[in-house]
Formats: sequence, structure tokens, C-alpha cells
Amino acid sequence: GDQQYLKIKGGNFIVQTFWFHRCLCLYAMARTNKTKKRKYIAQAKRIHKELNNSLKNKNPNILHYVSLLNAEKAALKQKKYQEDDVKKLYNNAITMSARGGYVHDAELAQERF
Repeated sequence: GDQQYLKIKGGNFIVQTFWFHRCLCLYAMARTNKTKKRKYIAQAKRIHKELNNSLKNKNPNILHYVSLLNAEKAALKQKKYQEDDVKKLYNNAITMSARGGYVHDAELAQERF
């Protein structure tokens, strides 16, 4: 299932929105479910990597997605002394979303923060 969809490079914006939300949910499930944490993180990393590759291939429409996923990944792996770094990543994601006109995504980032 997932492998078939991951082969879609670029695609329309709905596909990338779907993958962003799926990755966000996987990171959230990894935070709460300790028994399947490795499984969820592995799936999320694959999707996160594809979105990063799409951003590197000059797709500016997903910059705010990638910044929020970076913050989620950092929050999942944070140590006690890294809280300030995670806060900066979340604030960066909120700012990018708001400046880009993606107010719903900015609110989502604020809620996840």
C-alpha cells in the first residue's frame, strides 16, 4: 500500500497534503504508543524523506510542511537540555505557515506546539 504511493514523485498538491498529514499522525502515534514506536518512526521517516526530496527538487509549496515535520521529529527525540531548540523549530514552522498564507497549517503547528 504505502510503497505504491511513495513512488509518486511530485504529483498534485493533494497527494503531498495527504502524506504530510499521515507523517504528522505517525509522529504523534510514536509519541503515545511506546510498544509500536519504532514501527511508526520508520514509516514517518520514509514519508518525511520523500517530502524533503520534493522540497530539494524546487517545490516551495511544502516548505511549511517540512518545517513542522522537523519540529515533530525533534520533539520526539528531544532530551531535557534541547527544549529550547524544539521551541525554535515549532515557532519557525508557525511563522513559515503564517507568512505563506497557510493559516490552517499555522494553527495546526500552534496546536502541536
